[in-house]
Amino acid sequence: MTAPLGPARAALGRLERLGRPTGPVLRQSGRAVFLLAPGAAEPVPELLRWLGWGPELGLPIEARAAHPGDPRVPEPRTADWLRAGAPRPALDLRSPALLHLLDALADACARERLGLPPAR
Repeated sequence: MTAPLGPARAALGRLERLGRPTGPVLRQSGRAVFLLAPGAAEPVPELLRWLGWGPELGLPIEARAAHPGDPRVPEPRTADWLRAGAPRPALDLRSPALLHLLDALADACARERLGLPPAR
């Protein structure tokens, strides 16, 4: 799942202050790349809609499943990490942390679009 770097940093900071896990996050081409467990990317649009962040808002959050032949995740030593991959696993659908992440990320994207400061 990817999102613009600014809102992603704001969401990560907010979740960190709240003591909520985020899983591993890479920085790549001006975007944050959130590594999700297999099968967790497909329902992201519906989860965002369920949380009240529907597609009509046009938030710049993109989620897609990895497919054979896609670029692999870089090795931890060479990746540009916003949040390191260990020891936390990637977030999956069984984790309430995924919903917290999606809500915080959507809120941060909306706040940036409206020119509001990040949530505390």
